[in-house]
Amino acid sequence: MGSTSTEPPPRTLVVGPGAIGAFIAARLTRAGWPVAVQARGDTLAALRARPLAIEDDGARSSVRLRMVSAPDQAGALDLVLVCTKSYDTEAVAEQLAAGAQADVVVLSLQNGVHNVGVLRNALPQAEVGGVAVYLGCERRDARHVIRRPSRHPTTGVVQDRLVGGPPGPIGDELARLGETVGVATEIRADPEAALWTKLIANVALNTVTALGRARVCTVFAREDAVRLMLALGDEVVSVARAKGIALPQSGAHDYVADARRRLPKDGGSSTLFDLEAGRRLEREALVGAVVREADQIDVEVPYSATCDALLRLVDPTRAPGPHDAGELI
Repeated sequence: MGSTSTEPPPRTLVVGPGAIGAFIAARLTRAGWPVAVQARGDTLAALRARPLAIEDDGARSSVRLRMVSAPDQAGALDLVLVCTKSYDTEAVAEQLAAGAQADVVVLSLQNGVHNVGVLRNALPQAEVGGVAVYLGCERRDARHVIRRPSRHPTTGVVQDRLVGGPPGPIGDELARLGETVGVATEIRADPEAALWTKLIANVALNTVTALGRARVCTVFAREDAVRLMLALGDEVVSVARAKGIALPQSGAHDYVADARRRLPKDGGSSTLFDLEAGRRLEREALVGAVVREADQIDVEVPYSATCDALLRLVDPTRAPGPHDAGELI
């Protein structure tokens, strides 16, 4: 699977081989792109020692990735794909800025709506764009990724896609990336609206699957869980529209209706998978971001605030608070 472009593939750095980063790095490596993958700690050691194992829609394979521990080890770059959790974006931006090259294209393939701004501030000479990623990937461990694509309920056609922009160098690289990886792309003149649309999905599905420790089939089988998803999604829409971001009022209902039809029944969310694996939750960039933004513009988001507080309590890596010492107050 590869691009039909006659141009040589861009020298690419994938920062963060989590579920999305590892899947994309593997596909690009197989297509012959010059790809380096930046990781740290146990993940770096594991992927240096052994190939990445992938289960892609039931098909099993493995691929050896070129691993580095810092951007300068990757050499000259044309394209950087930031695939880390949002709480690592500032550190990644500082590392990239230390050896920043003019005209490099940086794509944030991350959850959340604030990563592009962080990267742009640190990399003023780069072309920085945001991408809403719809890929059903799960990271089982440092070297094992599973992809469960979403499909059209009637035709069975894969519905996974990458949505971002704007047109120009960013859109061109995104289109070439999608073509090579084998995922449909949508290039938008207003990528901020695309990121907030994805936030509806992240806040609604991630929050409910994590707090309920439930897979998609279980969530959609319970109307009370669906009502909570709709309430959370409606609050994202309210905040976005109050900020002047063009989301339809029906955004939450549109997402839930679509997700109910196409998401794999055994699928989940990145927040659920992180919770099950004992990893830090990406709460601050998702439902936490809705709460912070709402507070700044005086919009009421009671469902988001309640769920944000509950996710703080279940986060496996939360810092101990004053009531965690065993004393009942």
